[in-house]
Amino acid sequence: MSMEILISEDDLLSRSLLKKMVEEMGHRVVVTENGIQAWEQVRQRSVRMVVTDWMMPEMDGLTLCRNIREARLDRYVYIIMLTSRDHQKDLVAVFQAGADDYISKPFDPDELRARLQTGLRVVGLEEDHRRMKHEVLRYAAQIEEKNKRLENTLKRLEETQAQMVHSEKMASIGQLAAGVAHEINNPTGFVSSNLKTLGDYQKELVALITKYRELLAALQAREARSPIGDEALATAVAAAVDYEKEIDLDYLLSDITDLMGDCREGTNRIKKIVLDLKDFAHPGEDRLQPTDINKGLDATLNVVNNELKYKAVVETDLGTLPMVQGYPHQLNQVFMNILVNAAQSIEKKGRIKVRTRHVDRFVEVTIEDNGCGIAPEHLGKIFDPFFTTKDVGKGTGLGMNIAYNIIHKHNGAIDVDSTPGCGTTFTVRLPVMDG
Repeated sequence: MSMEILISEDDLLSRSLLKKMVEEMGHRVVVTENGIQAWEQVRQRSVRMVVTDWMMPEMDGLTLCRNIREARLDRYVYIIMLTSRDHQKDLVAVFQAGADDYISKPFDPDELRARLQTGLRVVGLEEDHRRMKHEVLRYAAQIEEKNKRLENTLKRLEETQAQMVHSEKMASIGQLAAGVAHEINNPTGFVSSNLKTLGDYQKELVALITKYRELLAALQAREARSPIGDEALATAVAAAVDYEKEIDLDYLLSDITDLMGDCREGTNRIKKIVLDLKDFAHPGEDRLQPTDINKGLDATLNVVNNELKYKAVVETDLGTLPMVQGYPHQLNQVFMNILVNAAQSIEKKGRIKVRTRHVDRFVEVTIEDNGCGIAPEHLGKIFDPFFTTKDVGKGTGLGMNIAYNIIHKHNGAIDVDSTPGCGTTFTVRLPVMDG
């Protein structure tokens, strides 16, 4: 399959050699002399791979890499960096900027051709994050073997994994934000509608009060034995009575009470969502502290309600629990990951049970669903990083690995039991706080 490959190199000889090699491989070539030209071509054309020099006029290769990674392109662009730098920090900077691979100058044509072919296979197969991570690890092993200059490959890999964990967290936050917005929009919508109706009622009441004032004026005129007389009074009384019937005053007054009650209920719902979101996220409180697991579960269930309510009825059985020493927002993230996965495992309408107990010196949380279950061959892998059974693009395979690491960070344990076609139960155990 022919692909469009961009070469950005300010050296004429290197640029010509690269162009010739790529064309011999049967691919279309776009040639630029600096980073600005390259960035324009990436945005305007269907470039699938970029081979760029680091040091170029106007815009260097690292800036070009960052621009490509930060842009919302409709495709993945594979980037190979050419550099004569061989210091460990320089090579780490290459990968931090977003490059997939690098080749030292002067480059070996056979090595470059092999790396181009590998990159093209990655692009052609449109591998997901798990496969991309596998390729990064494989490349790291090749780099370590062929280039003894990288003594801290592990650190670079840890940084790459941290970036992917951050991406998983940001994806969860995005999903969470959409759900919270939906939950807030519902009460906001009927509060807004009620306020419009109350505004209409206000106009009618103002008009009625005006008629009452006219009646009062007629009464005052009669008391003063004004020429207006009884006829004017009778007219004012009739007007007020007729208008009361027209607006159905009894219903209006009753409905105002109901509308005000609905508005209070709606604003209280919004207030609860905001408070639960605060309890869920614990902004500024990323520190070890006494933690109420039941409170965290309540907040998490309310925050992810939009993800659950269309798929399952949630049943809670929360026992009396002692405090645990923990990071509240991290534990809430564990519960969120398990609950969202439970909802996603249910095809139509199902059930999710959340139960907490104090067992010996542990707080035990079980989350059970009656979804599709997990196949036996997958059960032992679900906590592995980058393992996922979801379709490409729908999961990084990091959610349960993050949950596993958080629970073990708290000196706890997380287990799973599942029967295909019947459902899955996750059990989390956390040690009770001493004292």
